[in-house]
Amino acid sequence: MKEYLLLIRENIDNYGRMTPEEMQQDIANHMKWVEQLIANGNFKGGNPLMPDGKHIKGKSKIVTDGPYIETKEGISGYYFLLAESLEAVTEIAKGCPSLAMGGTIELREVMQMPE
Repeated sequence: MKEYLLLIRENIDNYGRMTPEEMQQDIANHMKWVEQLIANGNFKGGNPLMPDGKHIKGKSKIVTDGPYIETKEGISGYYFLLAESLEAVTEIAKGCPSLAMGGTIELREVMQMPE
C-alpha cells in the first residue's frame, strides 16, 4: 500500500467558540473515525497540531509567526493513511469528521525514498 499525508485545514477560530461538550464530541468523532481506519488497515498515524507556529522563508531565513494573522484558516492536524491509490484514499478521506465542520482536506502521496 502507498502512504498518504492528509492535512486538515480549518478555521482555527472555530475551536475558541466551541463549548467543552462540542470539543469532546469533535474529539470523539475523530477517535471513532480512527478506529474505523485501523480496522480497515488504512491508518498509520496522526495528531492534532497547536495553532501557533513559525514560518522560515528563503535564503535569508526570515522568520515570521504563522499562521498569518490575516487568515483564519490553519492546519489543525494531520493523518498518515494507507491506500492503494490516490482515488482510494480520496474516498477514505471523505469520512474525516473535520469536513462536517467546514474543513478542507489536502491529500499528498508520501514519496518513498530508497533505504
